[in-house]
Amino acid sequence: MALYRTEAVVLRTYNLGEADKILTLFTKNRGKVRATARGSRRPRNHLMGVSQVFTHGSFLIFRGKNLDSVSQGTIIDAWLYLREDLIKMAYASYLVELVDRFTEEYDPNEGVYLLLVGVFNYLRKDGLERRLARYFELNFLRLIGLAPQLENCASCNGEISVDGALRFSPQEGGVLCPRCRQTRSDTLPLSVGTYQAMRWIAACDVDRLSVLQILEDTEKEMEEILRNFINFHLERPLKSLEFLYTIRGTS
Repeated sequence: MALYRTEAVVLRTYNLGEADKILTLFTKNRGKVRATARGSRRPRNHLMGVSQVFTHGSFLIFRGKNLDSVSQGTIIDAWLYLREDLIKMAYASYLVELVDRFTEEYDPNEGVYLLLVGVFNYLRKDGLERRLARYFELNFLRLIGLAPQLENCASCNGEISVDGALRFSPQEGGVLCPRCRQTRSDTLPLSVGTYQAMRWIAACDVDRLSVLQILEDTEKEMEEILRNFINFHLERPLKSLEFLYTIRGTS
């Protein structure tokens, strides 16, 4: 077995036997990895703290045939606020499920790792959860090659005019021009304000999110469009959304 050291975020944990866990990690240089953390459910075990969901840690791991095995682990950031605040927990659960569902094991993507770490750090701030989720969705989709087409028509690659009503097609993968949107029945309404907000969020630095003024209706429309776009690419709905909507009191 090969031994490797890597930074990682714990996406999910599953109990194994009486004292062990299986961790789903998103690592900095190896992508998604599943590994056993033996004895990590026992009090005072050296892996107990670093094997908690949402934890950012440094891991020493043995590569195995079916599952890897965590030998050592130290906490870089426990991100306790993600477990102590229900709204933050709900959004964090949604983000890690997105990463888990859209990525394959041992497919390196350092950009996704850095994006997840960065957004989790910014979730310390109150009131930015919804906007950070949109920022994460747009940048995550870009990093895995599924970015929605916002610059030109997703069907004919023609120019998009913001003079009139816009339409978004999850199946075509983005915004449609006036001619192409007439041939499709599966499109969603897209206001000019939402279109511009999506483009701005997709291109901005995370530390500028708080200065953007976005209307509540725009936030809702953007969320609905991206939810439909993401669902189109999945075989089954995201379970974490039910929890998020329950905590938030909306659908």
